[in-house]
Formats: sequence, structure tokens, C-alpha cells
Amino acid sequence: MQRTVVALLLALWATAAMAMQPFRVSDIRVEGLQRIAAGTVFNYLPIQVGDRVDEGRIADAIRSLYDTGFFQDIAIGRDGDVLVVKLTERPAVARIDLEGNDKISDENLLKGLRDAGLAEGRTFNRSLLDKIERSLKQQYYSLGLYDVDVKSTVSPLPRNRVSVRLDIDEGEPASVRHVQFVGNKAFDDETLRDQFKMGPISWWNFFSSADKYSRQKLAGDLETLRSYYQDRGFINFTITSTQVSISPDRQSIDITVNLNEGEQYHVGKVSLSGDLVFAKSQMQKLITLKKGGLYAQKDVTDTSDALRQKLGEAGYAFANVNAVPDVNKKDHTVDLTFFVDPAERVYVRHINISGNERTRDEVIRRELTQPEGGWLSTDKVKKSKDKLGRLGFFKDVSVETPRVPGTNDQVDLNVDVKERLSGSVQAGVGYGTQNGVLVNFGVQQDNVLGSGDKLAFNANNDRINTVYRLSYLDRYYTKEGIDRNMSIAYRNTDASQANLASYGITSLTGTYGYNIPIDEEDTVGADLEYEDLTLNLTSDPTRIQQDFVDTYGEQNRILRMNLSWTRDSRDRAIFATRGARQRVSTNIAIPGIDLQYYKVSYSQKRYFSLNDWLTLSVDGSLAYGDGYGSTNELPFFENFYAGGISSVRGFRGNSLGPRDENNDPVGGNARALGSMELLFPPTFGAGSEKDGDSGGMRLGTFIDAGQVWNTNNQQVGTNVRYSAGLAFIWYSPLGPLTMSVARPLTKSANDDTQFFQFSLGGVF
Repeated sequence: MQRTVVALLLALWATAAMAMQPFRVSDIRVEGLQRIAAGTVFNYLPIQVGDRVDEGRIADAIRSLYDTGFFQDIAIGRDGDVLVVKLTERPAVARIDLEGNDKISDENLLKGLRDAGLAEGRTFNRSLLDKIERSLKQQYYSLGLYDVDVKSTVSPLPRNRVSVRLDIDEGEPASVRHVQFVGNKAFDDETLRDQFKMGPISWWNFFSSADKYSRQKLAGDLETLRSYYQDRGFINFTITSTQVSISPDRQSIDITVNLNEGEQYHVGKVSLSGDLVFAKSQMQKLITLKKGGLYAQKDVTDTSDALRQKLGEAGYAFANVNAVPDVNKKDHTVDLTFFVDPAERVYVRHINISGNERTRDEVIRRELTQPEGGWLSTDKVKKSKDKLGRLGFFKDVSVETPRVPGTNDQVDLNVDVKERLSGSVQAGVGYGTQNGVLVNFGVQQDNVLGSGDKLAFNANNDRINTVYRLSYLDRYYTKEGIDRNMSIAYRNTDASQANLASYGITSLTGTYGYNIPIDEEDTVGADLEYEDLTLNLTSDPTRIQQDFVDTYGEQNRILRMNLSWTRDSRDRAIFATRGARQRVSTNIAIPGIDLQYYKVSYSQKRYFSLNDWLTLSVDGSLAYGDGYGSTNELPFFENFYAGGISSVRGFRGNSLGPRDENNDPVGGNARALGSMELLFPPTFGAGSEKDGDSGGMRLGTFIDAGQVWNTNNQQVGTNVRYSAGLAFIWYSPLGPLTMSVARPLTKSANDDTQFFQFSLGGVF
């Protein structure tokens, strides 16, 4: 349309110019400008003062000015020897309003319009707006919104400006009604349909959006289908075509995938070639393909990655491993040769730390196992990242190794952290029909003044125990990484207030010890603990209480040696997705004071990443205690307990196990706990671990098991209690919130159950 107008104007000008005789320009006068500077016109005008012009030069000038897109009307005339250029500017876009867009955000939509040439402050072009409308519809089509309608309104404003309004009716996304395959022989339609994330859904699955069509989803599903075949020996598998048919009402879509499976191939010979760096036998152990097995592209990729990772451990961070197949069509086998090129050994020039506003550089650097100036080890880089994640100071840790410009063998190690709030006020609240309100409170700073040290004050009142504890952990007390810990605690137990066994305990405890790192994952702890304890019995004590006081008295001093071993291989402290944490501890009351006994415990919690958003957590612990020497059995106030939100959910806290003659729980000297939990973000797979998504939230479905026993009169392993339920965990800006609802799967008439339990905290 624009070219037609220009052609007509040029034709009219040519006719009128026949009367204009050629002349030499003595001056140029521009008229009609409002926003555009005269200098801009002169830059595009192909005529200068002193030029001799004729009708051809005038036509070229009009064409050049039209090509700028700044003007909607151009006329060039003559006033004596002065060239007169009369211009009418196109209006400027003063404002762009968007209405009705939900699937595409305002920010992304405005960016797309800007890239297409429509933005506030730019010259308005009506033909461009029509093109943008069509392009915008195509973008919505790719999202499966085929019923979209886009209407634009252009309103004039003063000073030659316009406002543009886009009204978008997105409509409902088209649903995939059917997915069928043509050409498949090895696998039936149902098997192939299972590889697609997009497709028809069951009538009862109200919350699923898997049936909503989008071009991106289809592309991803086709790639998954291709991988499925190639991992099962079909190396020549191809998708010949894909048809997407939409119903007349634009609400339903049928997808037909035409494919050619080809022949199925098995693995022939597998060999290594090149500079292996390590012993050939070591490298061969990393090959997952077996002769005679089905050829799988995934195994080829995994083997290449494993070989590359192994070379990376020795500093060859940019090694190349190329798998070269030799296809034997006759016997349908594939011989593979992995060519290894380690390239240059790479060294770390500088380690750069960023993102730490509170945490000191040295606190981060001392956790890095990758040294500055040493050769780059991918294994050490990974371990360094995991160690920083386990500190609990950071909600995200990223490590990059860019090459140093101008070198082939140097990189910088850039560590960027995002700090989380490390100071917290924590409160736990529960309610039971028989136990009433349970409360605990704590103030904790895990990163005191950015030093990495931990200072905590905890107060607990669950109507059984009132505990006040002040502790300090001095991390890296020595340069070798030994931590020092100190604490003092006051405990007052008044079990009668909770309708449990009626007795009281008052104790004062002091602890001093060290945590000694063995390697990146293993730590040994050694503490010396002194306790001064006084028992306060009622006028009608139970048999267990009276027997103890008759034998050992009401006041006792205890000197304990606490030894522990901890192995922590988790990728991070909060919401770990892989790795495990194991701990073995022994508490021994040393002879020579009033009481002699010991307690031994083992606990482990493992994490398995099932996919990008689903994590399986398996938790288990065993504990046992007994007396020795002059002490016949484990003192009753040192018994183990089970039940509650931190052990077997669905049962009231500390309520499981043996009971006294008054039917009150008294705990036991042996305990076993177990739990299996599936954790996932509330976005059901759509989210990630990033901030702003659901990285601070998890939902979980769990099965808990546990019980405590008195081994003097019970058989360990009997009467185990099981429960199942749902949990919600949220690290909100106001603090950590944990809730669970659970039902016992096994219980007795004496068990105290508690359907809803929660723990609440606030962060400062």
C-alpha cells in the first residue's frame, strides 16, 4: 500500500516537474517539522547546496525521505533558487496499553513489540501495527490458543502523537483429543503415548494441564520419543512428519506422528583410543555399554560424560571424548570407539567471590577444596559447591570456570552466592486434646557477624520439659578446620503438668568439645559434659521412680564423654536433592562419679533425585542405652521417646512406648524410627529450585514408623507403630513453617493420636 502511494506521488511529481527547469540550489528550506530535527532531514536528503537538480534528482530525494519512515507526506518545490522541502511527520507513539493478556506478560509483550519496531517514543506506522497483530496471533497459536482475537485501537493525541491500545481475547487453549502413531511396529500406541507429557487426560484429573496443546510441548515430546527409540537400539529411527489437526470450533486438536523405526541394533566391540591419561583398566570401568546388549544412545552419552568427568578430576577440564560408531548393517551391530583427547591441563588463576554481603570472604574460601594456582579438578569444584551448600548460609551457590582471555590453560573460578537470612526466631506449637498446648522457642544466629560462627539460645516448654540452653560454635577454631563448641543448659522437668508420670528434674549442664574434620564429608566430634541433677518426686512416686531414688539417691553428678562420627554428602543443608547424612554417637557416663551408663545411636537420611522436581527422602535411626558398673540400668530420665512431628507423625509427642502403672508414657532404653517421604514443589513439576518459583516450599507425602521399648521386659521390634499423611514445609520471609496431617496405620487403645501438627518460626 505504501509503495503504491509513493509511486503515485512520484508520478504526479514527474508530471508537475516537467515545467520545472533544472537549476542550481543556492539554499534549502525545510518546512513542517515538529519533533524531528532539521539536521536529520539533511542527513537523509541526497541534495546539497550547490548541487544542480532536475526532476530525476527530486524524485530520488522524495524516495529517500519516504524510506526513513518518518514522514507520511512529502512535497519538494522551488522558490527561486531555493529548494523548499515540505514535510508532514508521522505521529509518535505516546502510550501503549495492553488488555486481556494473561499467558504472555506485559513485560514480554512490550519487549516483543519493541523488537518489532513499536514502542513508546517511536514513530507510528499503521502498516507495521497490522503486521504485529498477525505476528502476535501466531505467537498465541504456538501456545495452543487458536481462538485468540487481537484488536488494536489508535487514538490521536495533541502534538502529533497517538496512543495505541491492544485488546487481546486469548480464548481457551485447545485440548489434545487424540495422539496416534503411524509406522510403529516394535511398540504399540499406548507405550509410545506414555512417552508424551502432552495428551488426553482422564476425566477425574481436574488439575492437570497435560492436555493443553503448545508447539513447544510437542517438540519436547517428539524429542523424548526419538530418545526412547534410540535408547532401545533403533539407531536409524526418524520422525517423517507430524500432522496437527484442529477441530472447526478451534477447541480440540488431533496429533498424528508418522515415523520410521528402522532396524534394531546391538552393541559390537567397544574400545578406547587416544591419550587416556589414566590406566586403561580404570577408564574401561567407566564404560556402561556391554557387548551384545541393545545399543542405547543414552549409554553412549553417559560413558562419554563419565570419561570426560574422570579426566576433569586430573585437571583436563576441557577434554574431548568423541564416540565414533561403526555400523554393520549385515549383522545389525554397532562397534564403538571412544577417542580421548585430554587437551591442555587447566590451572586456576584466581578465585573470585561475589554475592556475600554479610559473610566474610575467608568463610567461603576455607570451604573450597579447589586451590588457587592448582590445576582445576571438576571433582573438587563439585565438592566445594556442596560444602558451601551444607553451611546453610546460602540459598543458592553457583560456580563458573571461564577461560582466561589469551590463554589455553588457565581459568578463573567464580563463586557467586545468594545469602539467606541466617538469624532466626523459632517457635513450635502443637495441640492435643489430652496434652494441651506445647510450645518451644529459640533465638539463633548461624553466621555471627559474617564469621561463620553459630550462637544460639533455645527455650523449650512442652509441659514436660522446660529447657534453657545457650551454645556457641566456633567454626575453624584452628587453621586445620577444627571447630570448638561450648554450651550451658538448665533443665526443669515437671511431668505432672502434662499428665505424665509425676516427677520433677532440675539439672545444670556444661559442655566443651571439638569437631575434627577428617575429609570433605567426614567429621569426628569429642565433647566432655558435666551435669548436676536433682530428682524431685511427688508424695506418691511410681515404682520406677522410687526404686531409682532408693538405690542412687535424689541428687547425682554425671560426667559424660560424648563421641560422634558424621558423614555429610548432601548437596545442600535445606531441601537437599541428593546425598546423605549419617551420624553415629556414643554418650558414656564416666566411672568415678555417681552414675555410670551409656547411650549409642545411629541415624541416617538419604536423598534421591527422581527427576527435576521430585525427591525421595529415606530416614532411619536406631538408639540403645543401658547402665554398667554400679548402675544396673539406664536411668529412667535418660530414656528415649517417640511420637510427634519430628518422629512418628499422627501420634502425640513422646507418647509411644512403655507406660507405668498409671498408664503414663515413660519411654524406653531402645528406639527405632523410620520414614519415607516424597517431596515436591507445590507447582507439581512446573517450578524449579529458583527464587521466585517454589524453591522455598515443599509438599510431601510420607509413611512414618517407630517405637520405643524397655529391653528388660519387652522384645525389641514388636508393636511398631505406622502412620501416613501429608506435610507442607515453607521457608517464607516470615520464617519456616512446617505442617502435617497424619493418620495412624496401626495403633492400640492406649495410644494418643494427634491428626494435625505444626511448627512455626519467624526470621529476622
